[in-house]
Amino acid sequence: MEPTEGCLMTEACALALYDIPNDAPRIQSESKGLEFSMRSGTNSINYQDHIGLQNDFAPEIKATADVEALLAEGSEHVHMLYTFRSVGRAIPMVSERTADSKQELNHQTFRALTPQILKIRRLMDFQEKGVAIIERCMQNLVTKEARERVVPDGYFDAITKVVDLLQKLDNLKDMKASLTTDFSRYNRVLQALRADLPNGDQLAQEKHKLQLFLSNFQYPKSLIFHNLRDALKKISGHEDVLIEMLHQNVDFIENERFLVLDEKYRLIRSLPHLMLLIDGDSDQGLRALNVFKDRRIRFQLIQAIFKTYPVVPECGDMSMTMIVILQRSPHWEVSMGKIWGGEPDRKVVARYSLPTHWVDVKSQYAEYLSRFLRTSTELAAYKFQKRLQAAKYASFVSRLIVDGFKHLQSWTCTVLEAHHWKLTHPCSIEASTNINPYELAVKCNHSPRELGVLVDIISMIKSLTYVLTQAEADVAPYLRLHIHHEVQQFAAGELLPPLHRAHKRKRAIISPLLNLRRLMVDWPNDIEPADDYICYSRQNGRIEATHTARVVGPSPTQLQFMRTMVRSIYDQRNQLNVGIFSKRDLEREDLQLMEIFYNESLCFQYLLNYTDTLSSNSDLGDLWYREFYLELSGQIQFAIELSLPWILTEHVITNQHKSMPLVENILYTMDAYNDAANRSLYVLSQRFLYDEIEAEVNLVFDQLIFLISDHVYSYYKDVVGSRFIDGPYQERILQVQQRYIDVPARRYYVPSLQRQIQVLGRVIDLNILITKHVNGKFYKDVEYCLKKFEASELSHIIDFHRAAGIVQETHSVLSEHLDLDSFQTIMTEMDEAVGPTAFAGRTMMHVLASLVTDILPNYSYNGFTRRFVRSPALLKVTDRPKNPKADHQHFAYGAHPARAFEMANKLHRSFIGSSHIKALVRILGTSGLPLLINNLLTNLKERLEISKAYLDAIAQGLPPCKLPKAMYGLAGCYGVFDALLKPILAYVDLKPEVFQAFKEIGNALCFIQSASDVLDWSELQLSLHGVFVNREKIPLSNIAQPRFQNAINSFHHAIPELAGMTSALHDTRINQEWKPLSSGAIQHLSRIIEPFRSSWTEQQPSSKALDLESSGSFCRLWSALTFLFGIQSSQYGENSSKVSEVTNTHAENFRAAISDDSQFGHGFFWSGAVLIHLMKQRALYQALDFSRHVLRVEAYERASAARIQGVGLADPTLRDEARNFVRLKIKHVQIYSIAFAATRPTFSETEARHDFIPPDNYAPMTE
Repeated sequence: MEPTEGCLMTEACALALYDIPNDAPRIQSESKGLEFSMRSGTNSINYQDHIGLQNDFAPEIKATADVEALLAEGSEHVHMLYTFRSVGRAIPMVSERTADSKQELNHQTFRALTPQILKIRRLMDFQEKGVAIIERCMQNLVTKEARERVVPDGYFDAITKVVDLLQKLDNLKDMKASLTTDFSRYNRVLQALRADLPNGDQLAQEKHKLQLFLSNFQYPKSLIFHNLRDALKKISGHEDVLIEMLHQNVDFIENERFLVLDEKYRLIRSLPHLMLLIDGDSDQGLRALNVFKDRRIRFQLIQAIFKTYPVVPECGDMSMTMIVILQRSPHWEVSMGKIWGGEPDRKVVARYSLPTHWVDVKSQYAEYLSRFLRTSTELAAYKFQKRLQAAKYASFVSRLIVDGFKHLQSWTCTVLEAHHWKLTHPCSIEASTNINPYELAVKCNHSPRELGVLVDIISMIKSLTYVLTQAEADVAPYLRLHIHHEVQQFAAGELLPPLHRAHKRKRAIISPLLNLRRLMVDWPNDIEPADDYICYSRQNGRIEATHTARVVGPSPTQLQFMRTMVRSIYDQRNQLNVGIFSKRDLEREDLQLMEIFYNESLCFQYLLNYTDTLSSNSDLGDLWYREFYLELSGQIQFAIELSLPWILTEHVITNQHKSMPLVENILYTMDAYNDAANRSLYVLSQRFLYDEIEAEVNLVFDQLIFLISDHVYSYYKDVVGSRFIDGPYQERILQVQQRYIDVPARRYYVPSLQRQIQVLGRVIDLNILITKHVNGKFYKDVEYCLKKFEASELSHIIDFHRAAGIVQETHSVLSEHLDLDSFQTIMTEMDEAVGPTAFAGRTMMHVLASLVTDILPNYSYNGFTRRFVRSPALLKVTDRPKNPKADHQHFAYGAHPARAFEMANKLHRSFIGSSHIKALVRILGTSGLPLLINNLLTNLKERLEISKAYLDAIAQGLPPCKLPKAMYGLAGCYGVFDALLKPILAYVDLKPEVFQAFKEIGNALCFIQSASDVLDWSELQLSLHGVFVNREKIPLSNIAQPRFQNAINSFHHAIPELAGMTSALHDTRINQEWKPLSSGAIQHLSRIIEPFRSSWTEQQPSSKALDLESSGSFCRLWSALTFLFGIQSSQYGENSSKVSEVTNTHAENFRAAISDDSQFGHGFFWSGAVLIHLMKQRALYQALDFSRHVLRVEAYERASAARIQGVGLADPTLRDEARNFVRLKIKHVQIYSIAFAATRPTFSETEARHDFIPPDNYAPMTE
């Protein structure tokens, strides 16, 4: 060995030590790039070793060898005809051209068509050769000497193969219109070029023969078979041989003496053709043999076969209807149609229906697979030992393998028979030019249930094939050991009794028996015992043969001779039994033993040819081939939607049911392409067919990846979405309509885990392809959620939060099977929050824009419910993009729970409350919320600066006003303020600008306060959760801040266990000093209003006494605005000229009564309370506020026993207005209390303490 070779071997051995982990379930049949199998059952030398065996049946074996050589050549012609495509159709016709160009085109056409014509010529020569060989075989079989001999069943079987081959060629030739198309074009070109060709006359003569072959005037159809029939009719006695062949084939069918499906269908197809050959011509009168009345034929069995198999596969997608062949017989009568299966009954139709066999196939599969897996475990556990003691176990393994072969053959036959039944019985749809016959036979002819059953049966066929293929290395030694032992046991053990009797009685049968034994036996030390059968006694019973244990089987020639000789001895029909041998020579037990051995030895050739038997019994390439229908419809190729493998693959993905989970069978259905491709290259030898299969597989695989990815994403999206529905709401939905949340279980993780699938010899990582598509769907889904959020109001933030949560959880679940991008990466990229020029993400910008342009100006805050609701009159119209159209129905929430979420989300879209703020905080996070607050404060500063001019104008027009005495009563006090302040209502911009400005400022502050409360509560929750992390005892005083202390203490009384929990909180979060978000915002606002302090603060006199009539301070200005708030609300629409300019609505909509409370809400009061607090004018405001003074007078009146004198003189209308005013202002005072309480923790208000000097004329009161 060269050093390089040694190095390569060492490296190869080192690579073999590496084990690539692959825990994915196996969902594909065996497909190897390099295959090795022991094909000891193949007849590579074509029986040429029969000379050395010196057997009496050598002439028949020689004739069988010639016939099989003819079959090999004929198979090539069958494959050529089936795949024949017209070349002449693709060649352009001669048009108006010059003579030179026309001549050149004819030469090119002639060169292109010559190979096609050569194929037809070789086919014509072969059919003549085939007819001649059968004629010669028949002449040899009808002789007297041949009739006295036993005809080997292999000889009859070979002749049957030739008959079947010729009928295939005949049907294919009649079906292929491309043959006549090319020949017609060739004929025209040859006539034009005959004078220019050197062998033109010879080609013209051959052309005449070809024309008679393709278009015979005597036999327009079935020319080859008619030639065979005419040739056999010249042979006297051929009917006896054909009847014997017919009976043998019927016997093989009845006793199921076949293990390969092609042998089964060949036997069935031969029956009508043999009867057609047997039937005499009708013009011969009474002398003619009537095949339907001949008593030698067992009609009952044959008719049963015809009724059971009215349609059988022929070649590819070609089917043969049995009775159609039989109707060609000269003695056929129309009345015989029913008894020969012309009218299939329900049982026959049901037999061709896959659902009828489905339950039996599943039970057989489960039962056999359990037995085989148990045996394979034993084979893997124990090392094979070549000894006779293992022969019994080897026999058990062999029977198990034969059962597997039979199951595969039966299931594959079931699939093919159902497929060809569909092809011959297309769907009955009204004729349409848009539907071709193949679509009616395939796509429109299968129900979803039939497709599901077909997929399931295919998966069982392919999975069992894979299991048996994987076990070949373990079972092959046992199979060969079993075959060798059975042969030796029969030769050296079972033949001893008949040999002993023949020797004792001096019968002639001893010579054939000894020849049979010498043909088969493997003597120890190669020495044959001379007296073992002579010394045998009946008392010895059954003799166990003693031989060397070998792992080898007989050669094909040896096996053929052995079976022929055994059958010649035991078969009661043979003349040899009646002639030379006496019935006393072989007892009944001997005949039974020989028949049993003969039947069991039938399996030897299939067991020795293990791999070919498996591949032929699991070949489903017929499901793809459509050459017959392409020729029938005149099309070049069909669309991918009409391909049955693709229809099955699509059905697996798109139709999932609990009763039939098929998702793991995807690759089993794709294996039909592997079978078709293997046949195109190694059987049909046509590269163009492989190219077509490869092109279709490329399209199918792209669609497959898309559909798998789509359904994987959809399924897990539905599952996660269903989990997100609240428990009580889910129960309520289940009571109403179950389909909202019912997600059937599917095993989509099975195909998602596949990393090494093989399609057409290519190894493909399905996992990475699915990952790529699913990853893209996450990007599209997040993009859709963002666009939908951007096209919606801020109240839809709960929709967006729920949708984003479902997408994130789906990503988390799928990440267990797929290597996806992190969700943070997907969200950041789609939100466009990362980049050199990125200021903020799309979510942040939309939230900020919605707050500034919609929530603050168009919503009113309710301090009692702590919600923002839309104001009756919109002062700003927000332009938003159109609602996006989802590329996929499962985007956002998923298809199943989408309606449930839609119903739940509608409840949150009419307002903005704490739930919306919580969702916003979770979406923006602790890093995004400060940025949002900062921008809100910037907008608040701009709003204050704009409204400063309006406030200054109002302050200048505000008259001095002293608080009226309580003696005037409620109506009097209210009337004074109303008379002094009512002229301010005439100011056009009062409410649209001033009130609106303070409303927006207050809404912003309320929003900030709500966000701060959410953060505070989240912080408290995190701290409380720490009890499960740190169990140390910490004093309660060290745990809670003062702002949480009272709340915790109140809970201690209600929940005693809370004291134990809080005492165990760790000292990392809640006990640290930190300020809430609202504190920082108000501090920032304090700096914002610094420029306004001088103008909003009144200069105090030197005496530091309060000037009750002054109006220069902000609190007096705010007192006037507060008093006017709510007065004459019905005139709001008329005084708001700017409203109609902005809203573009009809003026009638603004003449309706709109209260200031509903229009501006409580945010108006929050803004004033915070500004008064920051200006340190709270006490002054509470003392000198006009509204509070009226309330105090009203309280005094209610408390006083007697009414104040002069109250009754007031106008009744004024009294009613005063009472309404009081009821309104009581609510406003409550709002002020809430607002001042919220700002109290922020600043400790330390207003200056003043000492007032009494005036000079002051006289203290005395008793």
